[in-house]
This record gives sequence, C-alpha cells and structure tokens, in this order.
Amino acid sequence: MTGGGEARRPTPEPPETPATPAGGAPEATRARPDRWHSVFWKVAGVLVGVQVATGLLAVGLSAWFALDRGLDLAANSLRLRLDDLAEEIEQRAAPLDDGLAELPPLLDLDLARRFPDPIYLLDADGTVLRVVLPDPDEFPEARPAPADASPPPGLDSLLAAGDVVVRLDPTAPGGTWALAPVYAPDGLLVGGLLVQPLTNALARELAGTRTAFARAMIAVALLAVVLALLLGSIFTDRLVRPLRRMTARVERIGAGDYGTRLPADGRDEFGRLAAAINRMAAEVEQSMAALRETDRLRRQLIANVGHDLRTPLAALQGYLEEAERHLASGRADAAREALATAARQGQYLHRLVSDLFELSQLDQVPAPLHREPIPLAELLTDAARAHRAAFEQAGIRFVLDLPPGLPLLEADGVRLLRVLDNLLANARRHTPPGGTVRLRATAEPGRVHIDVIDTGEGLTPEEQAHVFERYYRGRHARTRGAGGTGLGLAISHAIARAHGGDLSVTSTPGAGSTFRLTLPRQEG
Repeated sequence: MTGGGEARRPTPEPPETPATPAGGAPEATRARPDRWHSVFWKVAGVLVGVQVATGLLAVGLSAWFALDRGLDLAANSLRLRLDDLAEEIEQRAAPLDDGLAELPPLLDLDLARRFPDPIYLLDADGTVLRVVLPDPDEFPEARPAPADASPPPGLDSLLAAGDVVVRLDPTAPGGTWALAPVYAPDGLLVGGLLVQPLTNALARELAGTRTAFARAMIAVALLAVVLALLLGSIFTDRLVRPLRRMTARVERIGAGDYGTRLPADGRDEFGRLAAAINRMAAEVEQSMAALRETDRLRRQLIANVGHDLRTPLAALQGYLEEAERHLASGRADAAREALATAARQGQYLHRLVSDLFELSQLDQVPAPLHREPIPLAELLTDAARAHRAAFEQAGIRFVLDLPPGLPLLEADGVRLLRVLDNLLANARRHTPPGGTVRLRATAEPGRVHIDVIDTGEGLTPEEQAHVFERYYRGRHARTRGAGGTGLGLAISHAIARAHGGDLSVTSTPGAGSTFRLTLPRQEG
C-alpha cells in the first residue's frame, strides 16, 4: 500500500549533550563565609545566567530545526503500524464476507492491544460499524472515546483512494487521526480502520524525544552552572586579586602608612586605578607632612608667644610696681620714667598681638586680601619716601631704581607696603654706616620682581634656610631688630604667598643680601 500524511510540530528531539563532569563545585564556591559578598558571586551569577541561557538557546534552536523531521518520523511510524494492522486483519479475517462488522474474537482482543487510542471499524462508505477501545491493562493512560467524537469528513473518498492517511494537525476538522483501507482477498474494498484521536499514540511516539529533550535541558543547565563557576573562579581571580591587593594597600594608607605604593605598571583600568591611588597616597603623605609641620610650628609658636608675652608682661608689671613705689616715696620723676618704660612695653605687646593676628588671617585659605589696581611705580616711590630720612640719619646711601613702564598690579596695596617697610627696615638695621641699600624693580612677562639689596653683614646658608620662619633668631637676630616682634619677615613671606607670588633671599656672609619679592602680573 502507498501512504501520505500531514504533520504539525511536536516537542522536538534535542541533540545529544555531553554529560556533566564529575566533581564538586570549584574551589571558589567553597570560599569562607566572610566572602559570600565577594565580587566572585556577582561575576559567577552573570556567567551562570549567560551559560544557561546560551545552552538552552542552543537546545531550543536544535529542537526548532528538528521539528519537521520529528513529525515526519512520528507520522511514518504510525502509518506503518496502521498499514501492518490492516494487512493482518485482511489475512486473519478472510474472506471478510461480512466486512468488518464481525471479526474473530482473538483478533478483537489483539486490536485492543495495538493502539492506546480508540480504533473505529468502518464500512466501505466510511460509516462507523463499531469502536474497539484500548485494553486498560496494556495502555493505562488510555481514555474512553469521547461521546461527541465524529469521524473526519470525506472518509469514503479517502478509502476509495486506497492510501494510508495520517493527520497530525489538531486544529483541522476531526483533530488528529489515522486511516487505513481494508480489502477482501479478491481486492475489493470492504472497509477501513480509523484511529481517532492520536493523542496517546503520538505521545508514545514522541516520549523518547521528550525525555531526551528534558535530559538535555538538565544536562545543559548543570554543565552551564559548572562551567560558569569555573570561568567565574578564573575571571574573578584575575579581577579580584588586584582589587584585594589595592584594598590592602589602601587600608595600610588608612592605618597611617602613607609611604606605601601600588605597582602601576599596567595600562588597563587597574593600572590607572593604581596610579590614581598612588597619587592620592602621595597627596595624603604631603598633606600629613604639612599638618605635622604646621603642628610643630603651632607648638613652637605657642612656646615663643608664651615666652615673648611673659617677658614684656613681667617687665610691664615690674615697672608699674616700681612706679607705684616711687609715687609712694614722693619721687615723681622716677615714677614718670618707670611709667614711660611700661608704656613702651605695652606698645611692644600691642605690636606683637597685632602681628600674630595678621599671621592668623594670612594663614586662611584664601587669605583676606583687598585687591585693587596698584601702580607699582607709585607704591615703590611711597615706600622709598617713607624710609629715605631714616637711611640718611643712619649714614646709609639709599638708591631707588625704577625703570619706565612698570605695570599695574591687582593687589592689596596696604599689605604690599607692609612687606616693603619690613624689607627696607631690615636692610637699614643690618647695613653699617657708609653702606648702600638699593630698591629696584624689574618687569617680565607674567610677573614683576622687587629687590631690596643691601651691603650689610649677609646671611649664612643655614640662616637663609630659616630666615622666613616665625621667631627664628639667626646669628645677628636678622628677624628681630630693635622694637621688632620677630614676625616681620614671616608676615612678609605670607603676604607674598597670599598674592600668588614668593619672597626669597640670596646672600653672601660679609657681602650683603638681596631679598626678592616676586608677584604675578596681568598681561595687557
């Protein structure tokens, strides 16, 4: 007999999948409890999801492409089984004079054991003669034929065509069914066999495919998890190890080891991160060094201020007590002299406190400067005019050297005048009679230089290194002259820095000194 059929897409048969490798979880999954929040689990989770999705997608795609082939195989199998059953009936029930209405009892029993679905015995016109239900012992999943079941249309023409037909489309009229014609020994059509529906038969045909598909899905999922954990262990080891090393170094920095550094020999993100951490550590180290130096200066300042305040306060109290004794004994002239001395000590205290207050203001960031356009030539001329008489009285030659075209400065003129007063007063105190003090200015692109040059005793290299420190007393007490507080050069240096400039000194012992004030200028 010849056959033909139609098919729909059942659950596909997946390709074979390698078995899950033996062994437990990778070493990374046996991490200590305190590492459950490690980056490893995040990376492993992503990789598990990717691997499982990839594996399932591969299985799904394989099943998708195997759908038609699986349906064809199932339809061919059902077609052959039904064709074989029709031939067996033709042989065992011959001569079939009554058609399929009456069959040998043993043949009826055999029919109940051939298909898990009802078998309809038809006459040559496609009319249902009777129904053979599947044996429940042989097919436990079998169900009785539905009461409203109706044969598909056109069975008479299909039987007349002589083909074995299998329909696997449940949406078509009659649902799923299979039909085979039955012939008498003389070749005349006597009826047909109709299996309807094919639900249980098709399920049995595809049972192996579905089982293989489920096993493949489980195997792929397990294999994906294991591979993801292994890859996660490898990847996170390469990713987390540098992070852990950086974390340990950063913790050491946080514990006070500011000199520690990270190897930054790579050009990737880790290398750039290590370089950034090293820069941060260097800045922290510099900041801590500056804080330690500031703290040292603070302690030194407190000690010096305490000493300098204690001495004039004690002298002030002594002179006041002496004036009181003189007044009690009627010595008015001696009392007035003691009061005058006490007044001078009070003035010194006032200057010292004022200088300390000014230093505290200049230490602020930013310093409170009152900036305004300042003609540099006019500023230097005013400073020279204020000190010229004092130089003449001291027998010192004073020279003002101002080139034409000096620029305007955006600066605090009062504070710059304070710097010039300090430098010129220092130069006068440390230059012997007959010497020379020169006030000179030069302009360069982006900056100006103001030099105070004297021919005094000069400074040693050690004195030059400390001359701008507060209360520093050098070989000739350069920073502490008569009536001075010892803070003049420190204040001048702070004013220069507050303007974005600098104050420096070059000197040769016995040959004089040059103090240079450098200030930024605006072009145009």
